[in-house]
Amino acid sequence: MENKIKVSVIIPVYQVENYLERAVDSVLAQTLREKEIILVDDGSTDASPEICDRYAKEYPGLIRVIHKENNGLGMARNTGVQAALGEYIAFLDSDDTVEAEMYEVLYRKAKEADYDIVMCDVNIIYVDENRSAVVSTYPYEEIDLSDYIANGNNITYSVNKLYRRTIWEENQYEKMLFEDIALIPSLITKYHHIGYVKRPFYNYYRRSNTISTSFVGDMADIVKAFRKFIEQSDPDYREEAVYNVAKQLDWNMTQSRILFRADFIELLKEYRKDFLLNPYLAKDKKTSRILDYMEKDVIPEHFICVHFGREIPADYWEELKADFPQADLTDAGEDYYALDQLPDCVRRAMREGRISFAEEYYSLRILCEKGGIVLAPDMRANLNLKKLRLNRIFFGFGDAQELTAGCFGALRDHYVLKALLDTYDADNIYNKALLPLKDRLRDFLIVQFGLRANGRNQLLKKEIQVYLPSVLAFDMHDGDNCCKIAGFPVPEGYELVRAGVLKMWSDRLMENWNLYKQERGGKEPQNGKPAPVHNGSLSQQQFQRELDQRIQEVVDTYENSTCWKITKPIRMLGRLFHK
Repeated sequence: MENKIKVSVIIPVYQVENYLERAVDSVLAQTLREKEIILVDDGSTDASPEICDRYAKEYPGLIRVIHKENNGLGMARNTGVQAALGEYIAFLDSDDTVEAEMYEVLYRKAKEADYDIVMCDVNIIYVDENRSAVVSTYPYEEIDLSDYIANGNNITYSVNKLYRRTIWEENQYEKMLFEDIALIPSLITKYHHIGYVKRPFYNYYRRSNTISTSFVGDMADIVKAFRKFIEQSDPDYREEAVYNVAKQLDWNMTQSRILFRADFIELLKEYRKDFLLNPYLAKDKKTSRILDYMEKDVIPEHFICVHFGREIPADYWEELKADFPQADLTDAGEDYYALDQLPDCVRRAMREGRISFAEEYYSLRILCEKGGIVLAPDMRANLNLKKLRLNRIFFGFGDAQELTAGCFGALRDHYVLKALLDTYDADNIYNKALLPLKDRLRDFLIVQFGLRANGRNQLLKKEIQVYLPSVLAFDMHDGDNCCKIAGFPVPEGYELVRAGVLKMWSDRLMENWNLYKQERGGKEPQNGKPAPVHNGSLSQQQFQRELDQRIQEVVDTYENSTCWKITKPIRMLGRLFHK
């Protein structure tokens, strides 16, 4: 007997109480009658589960609901597929909509030539910008598969396609972000019989602050997704798949996800041969610029934490893994090296209980042997630290004059690290007095590379990057912080900062403010409005209202400026002292 359900529409649902009804109603309005709607509630804690249940009660036999524990978008889709009864499968994201004819037209197209997959165009609605744009999937109604994989659009979308149900008996989504990129392009290469309806049936609502537009550690999954795009595609279309990935890498590395550039460079190096020999890329001057990144070294995403006889805070590794889920970790104790492998001064430090001296030596040595980033137990890194991997070696000031040993990184076997390790075998004051690494490091960089101990950003010998205290020691809310000291109790809403750093920051702000005033002196404000003039034509009340408006415009401009944002710690400390 012929299956009465032609299309099963699967809608994963998670925390979408404001959009869910609109999505479901757009499917209910479909001209295709022989359909079913499967709502997969992925552990929502808002009103979404109740909305799902209400629809199932109102439309028995048409809408089914599956409630499950939260496990991600791909897993929710898999659950829906397993329950589906339709001849074809379609996916709809719960904050999007579809045009009324979509599933009837795509189904009719699928039956017309017994297609495995049928695609349509996508209407992208930029919610925050109050505009929309249609993205055409392909220039022609007949799909040339090689050309489509290389040059088409919307190839990674799950939602603008209708799939023969048997495809999902052999394939499923993985638990990861960018699960579409990892799976859908490979399906396109394996199921060659593809139809296309050149109409924008799918409405994709693009907003800020969504998982696809916000930066979180799990976004590194995009590298894994690109790898699967290449490896799981039909080998006959490998060149086209590699070229498609190259175009997406170009967009991500230069515009969309620059923070993850080091991860993308590692992927380029992994598939060096495929990218360099790709015939499509050889003809595309714009996209081929990504090949230049292959010559750039990047610091491995490897974190080194050395601690002797003290516990690491309970949430240390958990917080680190949240931002760097794919990082390698070295958790080193005092038994990491045999005693006979250590310099005399390090063995003496351990006998005398000068543990920090030995820890710092271990950190330097492991860093030299493996490459990566040293992170002390009292430090907390954030996602911004990824961008520092584009250096060959980096350090940072802890205050206006001293460097910090809490966070620094380098390539494996970097010559600066080797030179610093050599100093532990020498007869010098640092070893005799067991001085901290920050003193040894500062003096070494001053003597060998002309470091200026002034707390400012410096690039020594075009290679050794030294950062401001706000980058690797304290968070001054200027947007540049990558790591900060977190070993002291601080009131909620406040930040830890040294008085010397605060003074340095204040002096810098005043210097910049005075330069700004000097630059603006005698010039009319651009695009500004003159202050009101009380010439007798305005009442006192009108004049005051207009003057208040001008003042508020100035205040709003300043509060949105970088200057105001980076003085936030100063203002918070002022309020604390006032209390």
